[in-house]
Amino acid sequence: MLWSFVSSSLLLLPAISAAPAYLLERQLILRDAGQNVSGSSPVLPQQSEFSGDVTKCEGYSVDSITHTETGGIYATMSLLAECSAYGNDIYHLALSVEYETPERLHVHIYDSALHQYQLDNYIFPRPHATLSGYDASDKSDLKFEYEEKPFAFWVTRKSDGEVLFDTRAKNIPTYDETTQIQGAYSNYTVLPAHPLVFEDQYLQISSALPHRANVYGLGEVIAGSGYRRNESATVQTFWARDVGDPIDENMYGTHPMYMEVRPNDKSKSLPSHGVFLLNSNGMDVILRDGVIEYRAIGGTFDFYFLSGPSPNHVAGQYAKTVGLPQVMPEWSFGFHLCRWGYTSVADTRSVVTRMREAGIPLETQWNDIDWMRRYREFQFDQNYEPAEYTAFIEELHANNQHYIPIIDAAIGILYNDSDSFDVYERGHELDVWMKNPDGTEYIGAVWPGFTVFPDWFNPKMKDVWYEAFYNLSLVVDFDGIWLDMNEPASFVDGSASNSTISLEDTTVVPPDYTPTGPPVAWPEGYWPNTSGLSGNVTVDGELTYGANGTAPKNDALRRRAYTVEIEAAKRQINGYVPSIPYVDEPPYPIRNQAGRLSAKTVSPNATHYGGLQEYNVHNVWGHMEEFATNDVLKALKPGLRPFIVGRSTFAGGGQKTAHWTGDNYSTFAYMKRAIQGVLQFNLFAVPMTGPDTCGFNGNTDEELCNRWMQLSAFFPFYRNHNTKEALSQEPYNWDSVRDASIKAIKARYELLPYWQTLFAEAAYGGAPPVQPLFHQFPSTSYLAIDSQFLVGPSIIVTPVLQPNESTVSGIFPSYDGVFWVDWWTHEKLDTSYGENVTLTLPLGEIGVHVRSGSVLLLYDNAGYTITETREGGYAVLVVLDGKGYAEGVAKVDDGATLPVTEQTCLTFTTKDDACLTSTPSGNYHIDGHLKSITIVGVWYEPKKVTFNGQEVDGDKVEYDGKTGTVKVKGLKVDLNEGWQVKWY
Repeated sequence: MLWSFVSSSLLLLPAISAAPAYLLERQLILRDAGQNVSGSSPVLPQQSEFSGDVTKCEGYSVDSITHTETGGIYATMSLLAECSAYGNDIYHLALSVEYETPERLHVHIYDSALHQYQLDNYIFPRPHATLSGYDASDKSDLKFEYEEKPFAFWVTRKSDGEVLFDTRAKNIPTYDETTQIQGAYSNYTVLPAHPLVFEDQYLQISSALPHRANVYGLGEVIAGSGYRRNESATVQTFWARDVGDPIDENMYGTHPMYMEVRPNDKSKSLPSHGVFLLNSNGMDVILRDGVIEYRAIGGTFDFYFLSGPSPNHVAGQYAKTVGLPQVMPEWSFGFHLCRWGYTSVADTRSVVTRMREAGIPLETQWNDIDWMRRYREFQFDQNYEPAEYTAFIEELHANNQHYIPIIDAAIGILYNDSDSFDVYERGHELDVWMKNPDGTEYIGAVWPGFTVFPDWFNPKMKDVWYEAFYNLSLVVDFDGIWLDMNEPASFVDGSASNSTISLEDTTVVPPDYTPTGPPVAWPEGYWPNTSGLSGNVTVDGELTYGANGTAPKNDALRRRAYTVEIEAAKRQINGYVPSIPYVDEPPYPIRNQAGRLSAKTVSPNATHYGGLQEYNVHNVWGHMEEFATNDVLKALKPGLRPFIVGRSTFAGGGQKTAHWTGDNYSTFAYMKRAIQGVLQFNLFAVPMTGPDTCGFNGNTDEELCNRWMQLSAFFPFYRNHNTKEALSQEPYNWDSVRDASIKAIKARYELLPYWQTLFAEAAYGGAPPVQPLFHQFPSTSYLAIDSQFLVGPSIIVTPVLQPNESTVSGIFPSYDGVFWVDWWTHEKLDTSYGENVTLTLPLGEIGVHVRSGSVLLLYDNAGYTITETREGGYAVLVVLDGKGYAEGVAKVDDGATLPVTEQTCLTFTTKDDACLTSTPSGNYHIDGHLKSITIVGVWYEPKKVTFNGQEVDGDKVEYDGKTGTVKVKGLKVDLNEGWQVKWY
């Protein structure tokens, strides 16, 4: 978490080896001249021995070619001419091309000496190949072709002849002038030439893109352009960073994958493909019209190409490449509540009590760093005395509720000779903390003050980590773990001590981020003379928002105009540690918006087990912590699905962790931006994702929190969380927010069997549970929509994202006769005048519509907790299409165990004979009974309804002629048996 009201200038405090502030400022200007006028200067190298001029680079030529048993090739290549643009030239390269599956092609360009860093298999297991033999290429939909001198390659999708990736310089536009990013000209957008460059600390490769390409991904990012990236002016930096949700900058996670959509007007389809670069080093990826360019400061070019051809195909193929997401425990889909500032067990218990008194379902209570003694991990604050803490969690469990505490990444050291901290001391004994280059412990500073950092590469680290959590579990019977600050974050630049400067003599002073009072910022748009800090919609009958005559609108809703202007043998040789000449200041300064690579994190010269430096593996630090913690939870709670929520993620993280989108802000703009974040991580195969609802930083207000509580009810991960000393935003604080929350959570809990089905399908095939409209409906007019979204194929969500408004315009696709039915009323939406429909949604209402032709398994009645909801039995909702047809599947298991060895699939089908059938298959015994069936789209009142041939009593059948709805209630049906319902 980040205390947002501290000046950002305080975050670059001087430390050992840190540059003076004026040099940092100059360095930033040189590397990204955010000026008012355009220029032609490329990014300057940080050492004078390098030219920074890639126009002098000529690339490589192919020396030899060997055809391999994967249907691909192995080639050797040599440098054509010395270049030294941003590093020392590597003279000899190897090329491996492998046809791994019919949809996936692996192209790897690496140094023949195997000195460049590559992730080991235990960190990132390479995907399994299904193709083999010299004819494997014939079975693939992708084709690799190349030119020998200078070497260039291109990848074609055979099914439509589309060239998906093309590194031939003659096909790629160059740019000698800068263009703007967030209103300032950036040196990083100068692209003067496109040779293949492969140096020890600089790798460059470019590919041609179509004009005005539709590119998605390349995250983690909050893009000013929305979910679709700005193809004319984007510099996406990959360097994990502790920062409060900035726009168009690098932030917590690293996912160097993109999906591109190229509309086919002839077939009226949206052919799509994916490109993933497996590289853990710092990197920039630049988009300008017609080109994508990669610039990495180490590693290799390890590409995976995915043929699609549909967006959902790409998402599934990517998930299978990096690792399918873990199926989540059902309780994790409940409503979660947290705050930095619950300073005692009593405070936390009172919140749980007030939620129940207000009737707002609360599934999981969380605690932020308040539970720790002086913010030190695994030690209890005096206000979280172990016996009382244990009793509180036992109360939660007795009420079928759950509990999650925070664990930050850094481990506090001993304060003095009389201090004792078993976790630090055990790690010190086993020598598992990260090191300075001289072998001493690297000392940073986070919330506890001076800290050390776990070395996940050390095999003994897992023992320390398990012991720490085991001891914690003796007091805190946690159900999941929240991993924060795991970029990893550090509040000082560099290590506070080393072999020449002791901690007692250090000049480093950790900043004090302890808040002393309420933030000065008022809720967005509010006029303090009217509203004060209440955050109410009205005070004494007067509207508070914009009461000074200005009512700011949500600028994030305005579409910004684009600026026009290998096998194990292929990895490291055993025992070899890559040599990095300029580890602290690489010749090419990636566009890390914190400045130096060491700013607000562990320095790149920090050393891991075996001599490996943070420079190469910084971007996987949080990823490795999440995987280690997942293993700990499985050991402590065998057979149960672990639930971890992490901040810093890497490709494949969805196998082990969920993710929240970080320290956002309490504004309507950030509520809207939450949608792109959820869509982004569903593309990245980390589907259990959501924002801090109502905003983390700053003060929320009644209207914003009302709208946001309803919106987040339709995201996978649903948590309200805010910062210390800000305006309280628990949903019981305002009557309207309470009522809106109860309504939205009731719908969410009824939809849980549908959510569970979507996540079961994601865990099996990678289909994203939350999707943009164009994933289901192939229209170019939907490619930029991120103010609406789909939950699976059957639910469309349309929120109000603008303050002081009670209507919203939404797109409701009518492709192939599709229509939409209101979830709340079952009324058919009128699209007879077009797909753009204005909904009337006063405060406390959100647009939720069900697609025609859908059959959904639901819970019959939402209870206070997931357990009570599940015990209440099931319901089925059918929305007939215009021909009387509907279908759907539901995958049901116990919602708890891992691996999932018992599961039953229910297949529902309705045809034009007015008959709904359910066919079960599988080995899980469903305990709950089917209580009701609702069929929408029956435009005559049935004279009778039969169930398995027996007429249903008339008092159990309701008919609404306005919506054409038949409801059969009072049932007690065994879902493990097949059944059918008919209406006449």
